[in-house]
Amino acid sequence: MSIKKKIMQKKIDCPRCWVEARREEVEIFGPNIEIDICPKCNGIWLDPGELGKLLKNKKLTDYLTKQIGTQSKSELVCPRCGGLMDIESAEEVQIDVCLNCHGVWLDEGELDDLKGKSKEGFRGDDIEKAQEKWEELAKKQREQNLRRFRRRFI
Repeated sequence: MSIKKKIMQKKIDCPRCWVEARREEVEIFGPNIEIDICPKCNGIWLDPGELGKLLKNKKLTDYLTKQIGTQSKSELVCPRCGGLMDIESAEEVQIDVCLNCHGVWLDEGELDDLKGKSKEGFRGDDIEKAQEKWEELAKKQREQNLRRFRRRFI
């Protein structure tokens, strides 16, 4: 079994309550997925790619999980990798997305709210996403400049 698969099968703790989440299989078209649900607050952890399978709306899923910027505005820590999480918004629905592994934490009711947005025909805020894309490009440029600087002195 690969390391990535072992990590994904590891049980997680709720990032809000810190109790062990229970695994639940969700039937979808194609292979079923396993989500992690907090027994205390009913929050849901979705590993990368699972939100898209549940929403069946590529535009909304990409809006929430791609080009998410570099700055953490969330108080949560990723239960999967321990990385910082950021708050992403689809109009009034705010979810937490890991800046590192791109997993998603949904508080109780947010999945139903996102499904409603998906059915309504979500459009998104292009200006906000352009700013986040610029942040990501600026971060990559800084990292590239730092690597060049290190190579000169090593």
